Amino acid sequence: MRKILIIIMLYGVCFGQNSLIVTSNWVLTFYKKIISPLQGQDICNFSPTCSQFYRQSINKYGFFVGSMIGADRLLRCNPSAWSYFDKYYFGISDYRISDLPENHYIKNVRQRFSTVQNGATLNDYLLPSDSLQTNNQKPKTNLDFSNYLFQSEDYVRAISEYKRLLFSDADTQDCAKEYVQLMLGECYLRIKEYNQALTYFNTGKNFYFTYGRARTYFENSNYVKARDELNTLVNSQFDKERIILTGVSYFRERNFIAGTKFFRNYSTDSLLNRLSKYDGKGIKKRNSVASSLFSSVIPGSGQVYSGRLGDGLYSFLTVVGSGLIADYYYYHDESKIKFSIFTFLTAFFWAGNIYGANIAAREYNEFQVRKYQSRIESDIEGFSFTPDYQEIRR
Repeated sequence: MRKILIIIMLYGVCFGQNSLIVTSNWVLTFYKKIISPLQGQDICNFSPTCSQFYRQSINKYGFFVGSMIGADRLLRCNPSAWSYFDKYYFGISDYRISDLPENHYIKNVRQRFSTVQNGATLNDYLLPSDSLQTNNQKPKTNLDFSNYLFQSEDYVRAISEYKRLLFSDADTQDCAKEYVQLMLGECYLRIKEYNQALTYFNTGKNFYFTYGRARTYFENSNYVKARDELNTLVNSQFDKERIILTGVSYFRERNFIAGTKFFRNYSTDSLLNRLSKYDGKGIKKRNSVASSLFSSVIPGSGQVYSGRLGDGLYSFLTVVGSGLIADYYYYHDESKIKFSIFTFLTAFFWAGNIYGANIAAREYNEFQVRKYQSRIESDIEGFSFTPDYQEIRR
């Protein structure tokens, strides 16, 4: 057996990681075609399945890093996996939890969470003006019908109607044209087509258009440009909206100190005073290095430390179980083949468990920040940021 191990080591050294990757792909193909069908179709909690995930990991990140990512996935694929949905896992694919290898690469953890909505978004509480056409009113004109579609949240059809009005009535007054352009920008903002929204919000120079651009940049996470636009609205009719969006933009960037300092300048207002309290000091954190160290001593303890009891227990049982089997075969297997196999499995899962503990701590921190941000969003929920565009027609 020692000779076989030496040959494998020399094989890897002489031909590099690529040889190990190729060999692993052969083994995974054999498993996928021969062994996997015998296990049934619903054995894996995730999509892609663990074998596909491992193949993608080693092909993308190399054999050694990819193997740790793959081992961590095998440990996470346990009965507790669904309890972490909407905390650390997001999305469903093929009736399984969507979980891609890049989500667990150390450099990508923060980036992955940045694409997840932090609780309610601005569009969730961009309420239409009360003066717009309501659903229980019968549209009387083409513009009324366009407004009716907007109020009904049928934004795609509303866009078609507003465009038809904009380009068919050459003699339309300038104020009416501005109103339609603003409503087109509003529709595109609602369906998150930000470039199109900016196209229409850039057609005018008054503060309605400036405010539209600011909200579009804000929703598109371009907070620096949003603040640049908002700064031009000082002492305008959108002054309170300007203050809230500016301060919250700092919170969205996780610069809680800057946000609280900004809001403290307006602490006489009850809402702004509440927002000035979010200095970030109440966010719970876990140290990723400490988490890895814990799991290197006691398998799974880093996951437990990071709030993932199920993953921690499964990791502990898997690593310790493999180790005990290896210990048994050390004394009862003369050829030491089984001992070598289970020793390798123990080391494989232990490495994945240490890597996974590091990721678990990072994901815990990201989840806590999102929870904190959702509290901020809930405080401003219900505050309407949509202006009364009807005023521009008067």
